[in-house]
Order: sequence, then C-alpha cells, then structure tokens
Amino acid sequence: LFYVYDIFFTREESLGIAQLSGQNLATTSISVNIRKQVSDLVMAISDKGISQPLVWIVGSIALVPMLSGSIFCYQTQCLNLDPTVIGWSRVIGQFVLLSGTVLYNQYWKKIPMRKLIGMVQILYASSLLLDLILVRQINLKWGIPNEVFALCFSGLAEVVAQFKLLPFSVLFAKLCPKGCEGSLTAFLASALCLSSIASAFFGVGLASCLGITSGDYSGLTAGILVQFLAALVPLRWIHSLPMSQPGEKRKKRSMSRRTRRNRRVGKVVLGSVNVYRRERE
Repeated sequence: LFYVYDIFFTREESLGIAQLSGQNLATTSISVNIRKQVSDLVMAISDKGISQPLVWIVGSIALVPMLSGSIFCYQTQCLNLDPTVIGWSRVIGQFVLLSGTVLYNQYWKKIPMRKLIGMVQILYASSLLLDLILVRQINLKWGIPNEVFALCFSGLAEVVAQFKLLPFSVLFAKLCPKGCEGSLTAFLASALCLSSIASAFFGVGLASCLGITSGDYSGLTAGILVQFLAALVPLRWIHSLPMSQPGEKRKKRSMSRRTRRNRRVGKVVLGSVNVYRRERE
C-alpha cells in the first residue's frame, strides 16, 4: 500500500528532481496528478528497453518456489541448530553483499550486463543446492559441522538474489524518462515485492504437493532440486536483456567519434608537414 501511495501521490520535486518546463504540479488537483502519473508511468514501462528487463527480473524471482520456511524448520527441529546461528549467517551474508556491491562498482560493471546476469543466475541456482548438502548431511562426510556449514552458506542464495537486482537498478535509473524517476522506482519495488509473494506462494504449494510437514521432511530433497531447475528456466529468455548499460554504449560511441576525429586531425597535420617539407626542398 505504501508503494501504491508513493506511485500516485509523491511529487517528483519532493525528491529534489528537476521538473520539465511548464509543469506546475502544485496547482493541479489530485485526480489530474494521478492521471498524469499513471500516463507517465505507462509510457515509461511501455518502452521495450525497460519492460523486457523488468519482466525478466520479476519472472526470475516469481518462478523459483521458496522453501526457506521448510528449510529453517528442518535446520532447527531435525538438526537442532540454534536459530542464532542462522541469524548470524544472514548478518554475514549482508557483509558479503556489501563487498559485492563495492566490487561491482569498481570492476564488475565493466562486464556486459547479459553475461553478468547469466553468471549470477547460474551462481544463484547453484547456491540453492547448498541446502541439499546440509539436508543430505554431505558436509559431515567432508568434516564440516552443521553449525559451521549453516553459518557460512545458509544465507548465500539470498545474498546472490539481492545482488542480482543491482545491475537492473542501475539500468532503470539510466533509462527512466525525466520526471518519472520516483514513480518508476516505486513501481519496480512493488513488482519485486509481488514477485517475492508469488515465489513464497509457489513454495507453500510445492511443500504441500511433496508432503513436507513439521514431522516429515523426506520430500525436501526433491523440493530443493525443483528450486534448482526453476532457477535455470529464466536463462532461456536472457536474450531479452541488453548486452551493456546505456551509458557504456554512449561512452563507446563518443570514444569512437573522438578517435576518428583525432585520426583526421593527425592526417591533416601530417599532410601539412609533408607539404612544408616539399616547399623547403
């Protein structure tokens, strides 16, 4: 509800964003303001450069049924893990996410977006299998206690899922039309929340179909494998994502123009030098 209110009633000047000439939102009525906000938002998301990545990121979240509740109950009831350990794993995961954000800003944003998202999606699908290692107790065969394994890897899938949103946030910020920044950001947040709700709903349905209950976790292995396969499905439509960020394309075009201009200047200078030499001779 907060995001819906933000989309329709928050004025862009409250965010410190420069307005277009001729706009005077202070004198418009609420109904006119709502119609204008909706019109601008529809125009923004109708652009394929925005709509296709938006559909992809929302679908990639909604398609994966979340079994986090069932896995948490299994860890605390069957493995007798302290909930504090799982909580600390989330804290460690946020530090990892912060480090990943810094690395993205310094190095990884130079990687083509489609390639980066593809690698992150594969990493996300693989990180879901870490719960399978804990369920099958494979970590004990490697000499890793359950507490240590849960502390280090329990929150990794969530971290990767949150990091995946970063390139899309940068993309939408660059492609958003002027004067529609707040509405598009609120709409994006609402769509992501809706996709998370759908993912949780599908997770409950999957747990019910597999017979996963508080007294029977025999279907948890199959549920994790379904999660893994569902996380790979969005790779089928990854071609709908742009190869690079819009700013990178403009930068490359400007660099190529500058290079051609420098070459022309170099040719002119070299030609004048040759003419001067011939005159001296």
